Amino acid sequence: MTKEIKLSFCVAYDWYFLQYSLPLVYHHADQICLAIDKDRISWAGKKFHFDEDAFRLLISKIDTDHKIKIYEDDFHLPELSPMGNEIRQRKLMAEYLGVNGAWHLQLDSDEYFLNFEGFVAYLKKIKSKRPINICCPWITLYKRVDEGFLMIKPTTFENIEFIPIATNLPTYEHGRRNGLFNHYTNFAILHQSWARNSEEVWQKLNNWGHNQDFDIQAYFQKWESLNADNYKTVQDFHPFKSSEWERLELLKGNTIEGLVEHYRKDDFFGQFKRAIKIKNSIWVSRFRKYLTKK
Repeated sequence: MTKEIKLSFCVAYDWYFLQYSLPLVYHHADQICLAIDKDRISWAGKKFHFDEDAFRLLISKIDTDHKIKIYEDDFHLPELSPMGNEIRQRKLMAEYLGVNGAWHLQLDSDEYFLNFEGFVAYLKKIKSKRPINICCPWITLYKRVDEGFLMIKPTTFENIEFIPIATNLPTYEHGRRNGLFNHYTNFAILHQSWARNSEEVWQKLNNWGHNQDFDIQAYFQKWESLNADNYKTVQDFHPFKSSEWERLELLKGNTIEGLVEHYRKDDFFGQFKRAIKIKNSIWVSRFRKYLTKK
């Protein structure tokens, strides 16, 4: 029996990005959960503006097959850190859809799957009943400038950001990450991330699950200073893992829709296919070693 595809989104102040992300995955998911704090308060305990009518109208236009469930709960417990609240919400989202007998996928509103149909077909070929994460690489947009978008450009396989997207055991320990075995793919996700206006980036920094991991004021000022003339001078600029983001590249394009369409046709990580295969071969050998010890 083919496992169901249960897809959840963390939804908050940037819900409007669902207009781009949700249509890309809608037709190939069996169930979709949109989880929103019932008081419209962030993981960091801060109230955010939320246009209720516009949100409901958007979902009603997209949900032609009536597969979307809106899950509202208290996701901002004051005794937990922002990351603690994020982890708790992700666990509750999985429980809401039912944790057994399915592939659980979790996305954020600003993550645009470039080939979700292919990814789902890939998942359905995986026969393993053992706990596993399926990881996808991010194409991260860092800033929108007059000339286009500044994109984080990895030059080595080690500096590609892979994020666990699907799992057959939805347990979360740090964001979407956990101690399960990771299997890597080249199904890319365009991540709008930092490519927003100044107000939204400042809001993101203050409400992010990682906002206690670095000096957000200093980082925001550095981000604001970037433009099409000086971006090449910036190196190693990840907020708390400096060497992960090596450099920026300028992409010509005025809209998210245009970028999505462009990259849907592009094998962005094609040069790293062999490295991904080797990485997964290492995973297999480690797993066999684990079974031998057992």
